[in-house]
Amino acid sequence: MDKEDVVTKFGLTKEQTTKIEKYIFKMLEFNNHTNIIGKSTLKNVWERHIADCLQLSHFMPEKKSKIFDIGTGGGLPGVPLSIIGYSNVFMVDSVGKKIDFIRDIIKELALSAKTEKKRIEKVNIGKADLVVSRALAPLNKLLFYTTFISNQKTTSLFLKGRNAYKEIEEAKKNFKFSFEIFKSVTSQEGSVLKIKNIQKM
Repeated sequence: MDKEDVVTKFGLTKEQTTKIEKYIFKMLEFNNHTNIIGKSTLKNVWERHIADCLQLSHFMPEKKSKIFDIGTGGGLPGVPLSIIGYSNVFMVDSVGKKIDFIRDIIKELALSAKTEKKRIEKVNIGKADLVVSRALAPLNKLLFYTTFISNQKTTSLFLKGRNAYKEIEEAKKNFKFSFEIFKSVTSQEGSVLKIKNIQKM
């Protein structure tokens, strides 16, 4: 999936496409000194990172939903989601230079997203409608984090790799939750894990 495929698949406008191009340029520049995306993925950023993140929009019908992107790193998936019109995105990370990078991106691209330079357990900005995360931690840890920022109405969307089912079984030892699993549009082994009703056991 190249840039044109991604633009077509997600119906990106010219303005959105330009903003994503600027974001990719800045991300690659930043990656030269601070690792935020793997070197093996640099050849196909549009598929491996942009499309991978944008596929979450298929499960997020309300553009005004309060979205927490936990462990956002370099702004994935929060920045691409913000670019395509999600107006209430909070990107959370405890690493200062990554949050500083995202703040610069938000300013340069005139996005409405906000940032929190805190550990997830310390965040105090209410409860999320949607919790999203990519490449942060195993599911068991993600559910632990999510309990601090969610309520009974919160839906979690986690981008997962080949071990998704194994992680689900492991997490069931500590949490009760309902889930659906959907095949990734960008990876044969990847999936989108949709979780609700999280309860500690």
